[in-house]
Amino acid sequence: MLNYALLLDPSLPVGGFTRFNGLEKLSRNGHLNSLQDLEHYMLDDLYPQFTTVDGMAIKSLYVAIQQNDSWRIALIDKMLHTQRPSWQHVKEFRLSGQRLLKLAKALYPWLEFDQLESILIQYNAIGTLATVHTWINFLLGNDVEQTVHGYLSAAVSFCVEDAFKLLNPPYEEKNPLMERMTSELLSAWKKLNQPEPTASQRRFLHRHWSSSYITLPLYMSHNNQLDEPRLFPSSSLFKRLPASP
Repeated sequence: MLNYALLLDPSLPVGGFTRFNGLEKLSRNGHLNSLQDLEHYMLDDLYPQFTTVDGMAIKSLYVAIQQNDSWRIALIDKMLHTQRPSWQHVKEFRLSGQRLLKLAKALYPWLEFDQLESILIQYNAIGTLATVHTWINFLLGNDVEQTVHGYLSAAVSFCVEDAFKLLNPPYEEKNPLMERMTSELLSAWKKLNQPEPTASQRRFLHRHWSSSYITLPLYMSHNNQLDEPRLFPSSSLFKRLPASP
């Protein structure tokens, strides 16, 4: 899905995977001159963000969607946006998520996306690519690990593609590099994801729940903001398929 989203507009930075990751700036400053430089940058700077921020956000989003907790979904989405290096790309972030959502509606017209769009409007959230990607995969019945793995693999793919445009190395080196870097990123995720994932998600949200960029809803008191999910009446996230003629 993420790769298809890139095809919708190749000039658009998708999900923060391209120039949001600083590859162009590194190249201009003379710090990205080889594939070895790229590997060091990805391992030291990008992978910690992809795992501890994006990966854990997707896990927390799964819990929030299962609990039908609109406020928490918006909170995670806004946190993902504010983790990026600059506020000047708000429009591009929003467009990237909208393009993925548009693609998903065309590919899966029987799935329900109105609820996600309502949440984004209600809380003035961005709709980052990670949020939209998670919502789509949840509706498709994919488990959280499949969703995280797909997101991380796409992140590596976009970064390597971007770097090859800047460095222009031999083309035959692309796939082996992509496979190696993907394997290393998934290994890093596996190590992070081992101990007490629930506690990790709780710490992840605790750093951001009181920030001023989203209003705390009335149902959450000071003492239960992370431990007591909002109770919504159950509702289907799937549209009914039209009857066969």
